[in-house]
This record gives sequence, C-alpha cells and structure tokens, in this order.
Amino acid sequence: MQNKNRPQKGALLISKPLIGDGFFEQSVVYLTTHDKDGSLGFTLNKNSSLFAQDFMNQLPGKDPIYYGGPVEQDALFYLHTMDTLAGAVPAGNGLYLGGDYSVLQEAMRTARALNLETARCKFFLGYSGWSEGQLEKEIKEGTWIVLTPPFQIEPLTLTTEAWRTYMKSLGGEFALWANAPEDPWMN
Repeated sequence: MQNKNRPQKGALLISKPLIGDGFFEQSVVYLTTHDKDGSLGFTLNKNSSLFAQDFMNQLPGKDPIYYGGPVEQDALFYLHTMDTLAGAVPAGNGLYLGGDYSVLQEAMRTARALNLETARCKFFLGYSGWSEGQLEKEIKEGTWIVLTPPFQIEPLTLTTEAWRTYMKSLGGEFALWANAPEDPWMN
C-alpha cells in the first residue's frame, strides 16, 4: 500500500477526517476509471439495508448492496473477479465492472455450489463521479488520500470498518481519527 496522492485506475481514495460531505465522510472509494475526461469509482464501505437477492432471486446467498456514490442511485452496478464475463470492463487489480448479468448469476451459482472463491462480486446502487480535473482539485484541497496497490484489504472484501482500519494503518494524526464517530459533534 503506497500513498502516492495521484489518482489512477485501481487506486483507493480514503476520505480525510471531517471533510464535511455527508456522503463521502469516512469513505473508501475504488477508482475504476481515471483519465482526461474525469474519474469514476465506487464507495466500498457504505452498505445499504438491501441485498442483491431482493431484486434478483436467481442469485444464491445474501449479497449486501452498497451505496456506490451519489450519482444514479437508482441503477445497480457490480465489481467482480470474473475475467471471462462478456461485456465486463477491466477495472484494475484483477477486478471488472459490469458485464452480462445472466452469465454473472450462473457463474456465482456454480462457484457457490462448489464452494469456490473464483466468483467474487460486490453490488452497488449508484457510483461516484468526478468531472475533468475535479478529483485532482479535491486531492490538492486535502479531501482524499490516494492509496495504490498492494492494498492492506482486498477491495471486494472491505466492510464498513475499512475507513477506520486504513486510518490506523496511516498512523500519526490519522490514527487518532480511527475511533472518532462519523459526526464527532454528536459525541
């Protein structure tokens, strides 16, 4: 895990403490795209009360749906590890975005029936997006810490506690924030 503070596809964005943004406060975002046109990513640690199976009864198990970001929160997105899924777009670090949903369901059913870890997936409502230069500006303003691979925690396994874990691992002043409530003024 390296802190290069330059956004790139496959990097993590860790929100700095007290950024003053209701959605991104204590967030860990995975960047799936970063180019001259802007950036796109998914918040990995903001789970909803919904499960993918609430909408797709063909999918076995209980897969929580996370809030990927404030943009298009009525659309379902997914990051996964299946490189052979038709239509999937490489998102860095062996992860892929989207693809043929019926094939995804079948691959996950097969993997789960055989107790394999080959078909991992994380579902999101909405995404996080930045226009050209916007993310770089936010980084300069001190909103985000950029971490590049290898990561301390594999992105698809991050939980709601990931932000605190990363704050502790960054040490110094960040470690002090690891145990702070999301809104310290409510303490």
